[in-house]
Amino acid sequence: MVEDVGGDIAIEDVEVGLAKGADAVSEGLSSLLKTNNFWQKEFFKGRPDLKTKNLILVAPTGFGKTEFAYLWGAGKKNLMILPLQSATNMIFTRTEKLYGKEQVSLLHGDAALELYVRSKTDNVQEIAESNSRKAMDMARHLAKPFIVATADQIAPATLKYPGFERIFAVLMNSVLVVDEVQAYDPQAAAIVTCLLQQSAALGGKVLLMTATLPPFIYKEIKMRAGLNEDQFVKLLDLPRFAGISDAIRHRIEFLFHNGTYNTVLDRIIKSAYIGNKVLVIMNTVSSACYIYDCIKNKIFENGLQVDTVLLHSRFTFERRKELEKLVTEKYMPNKQGIASIPCIIVATQIVEASLDIDADLLFTEPAPADSIVQRMGRVYRRFAREGGNRAPEEWANVVMMINTDKKKSSKKKGNSKSDMLLGSGVGTVYDRDLVALSIVVLVNTIRNNNEILNQVQILPILSEEPWIKCFRKKKEKRGSESSINAEMCKVIKQFADKTYLITEKGKSTWVEQSYELLENGGSDPLLNFGRYISKYRETLDVLDSGYCSDKKRDAMRLFRNISDITGIPSCMVGDFYNEVKEWADTNAPKLNYLELATDIFPRYVVSCPRFVNKDMFYSFLDIEKTFPSTLSSFDIETQKKMENKLTRWLSDLMIINLEYNPEKGLKYYDL
Repeated sequence: MVEDVGGDIAIEDVEVGLAKGADAVSEGLSSLLKTNNFWQKEFFKGRPDLKTKNLILVAPTGFGKTEFAYLWGAGKKNLMILPLQSATNMIFTRTEKLYGKEQVSLLHGDAALELYVRSKTDNVQEIAESNSRKAMDMARHLAKPFIVATADQIAPATLKYPGFERIFAVLMNSVLVVDEVQAYDPQAAAIVTCLLQQSAALGGKVLLMTATLPPFIYKEIKMRAGLNEDQFVKLLDLPRFAGISDAIRHRIEFLFHNGTYNTVLDRIIKSAYIGNKVLVIMNTVSSACYIYDCIKNKIFENGLQVDTVLLHSRFTFERRKELEKLVTEKYMPNKQGIASIPCIIVATQIVEASLDIDADLLFTEPAPADSIVQRMGRVYRRFAREGGNRAPEEWANVVMMINTDKKKSSKKKGNSKSDMLLGSGVGTVYDRDLVALSIVVLVNTIRNNNEILNQVQILPILSEEPWIKCFRKKKEKRGSESSINAEMCKVIKQFADKTYLITEKGKSTWVEQSYELLENGGSDPLLNFGRYISKYRETLDVLDSGYCSDKKRDAMRLFRNISDITGIPSCMVGDFYNEVKEWADTNAPKLNYLELATDIFPRYVVSCPRFVNKDMFYSFLDIEKTFPSTLSSFDIETQKKMENKLTRWLSDLMIINLEYNPEKGLKYYDL
């Protein structure tokens, strides 16, 4: 069951330490939270029976779902899995504070580097290297009482790659905590669903905790894990949180533009100029860069001074960390007592879950309801646990930007019809019909005097004008030439001068109704709602049929749906060669990958979509240019070892022949 990873772990280390009991965890949380009265503790006092049951917890962002999981899993080995590395690193830090460093393991694709960097702050290099190797060995063996991991390290075990039994052997005697299942695409969500099912079937305990939960996923997990109604905990339905359930922090408004953002820019800039922290979230890197340029140019034309930052995933690792620190600590810290700095932060959806920030105003492109709710959670976060109406009275603090620009819906010869965009990434990053249905629920809520209609009330409306024109018909395929987005824009424009106040409970209902429509609308004889839910169910069917992956790497790629390459922008490759060569000269013959990966790679390596264009936009590194100039002074065997090391470490990196600069990142798009 213990895999041979070539480390120095001893067999007696395979299980390390005992899990903290409920009393110890409760005392630790009291110390960290600086109070003995926290809702998670009171909840389990009132319902001690639920500590031994499988649960689903739905609670707004920032309400302490992680602390709930700590108490629920006390006394057992814990595996907590999250979608993103950045969030996993944050939870790892929090868990270490509660459990102690010797009790907690970190497991994700870059965990060795993360642990090495942390160790270097307190230890000399040799000790740091030894500590990180030992920690990774222990993490791979799932040996410590608490493991914090990204889902791609655990969930692919459901694909039954060779050696998958090791994961389930641990899960059957442990508790599994899954965070934010809605953050995954339908295929990955289905894999996580099966993981919960199989873990529960083997006798392990499972907890799914999330801010929003699509009903079709809830129904599937409830059925597969055998959950009763009392095992589904909706925090805002508890009496203690009645005031929060009805609380209002956000006022929503629609704003239209023609792709140049001419009607949007003045609002964004003026809002920041008068003292607000403005967050602009776009669905794609290209659209984020484009509106960033528009904002910067407009500020320059008007002779204004407004701090503006662009943040997305296509920066080098080091630069992205610098930008994230700038945003979280200087411009939009979610901390009391820190002076507010007016600014404009333009970002992609990477800020939805990974950054703890608090803005005054959000401008966002259309997206599914659950993504919009996550984005809204970054606005007026300071009022998250307060009741009453905290939303602005005179203006909306959540503005949904609708793009009415035209796009070609087909490249076939002689076909020149076009449709409106709604927003970048609608139909590619996000399912078009899910985005549209999210808008349908919102618009009909405004039309119904801010009362959210349920899907039984809305379904008949979709079969009538004007809504029936906003969706493809049953016989039309995706990409057909009907101008469904244009029709959608016509309907939304009727409400362009209105704003909508949404309660915390209303956000949850909005998400549920949007997914209910997507699920049940498929039975309409006229409408075609695409393949979002069917892809989820088809994946479940494949897994239920006993699918087995030949290789673990293939299983992980299937889960993550990887389409990126990593490499060095061509403008930086000369400096990269020189720095690696200098490093190799200094350290030869003892070359250390962790040092190379933490001291040099972060300044040069960037990821890029593989589908940028049809032409070859990348080439291979000339790895010989990194070989130390002193290479010939060593014996033949030592030379070969150094050459093989550098070749192995650098062979997966490419030269990316695209522009890059530290302000805007990698330019792989056409403005």
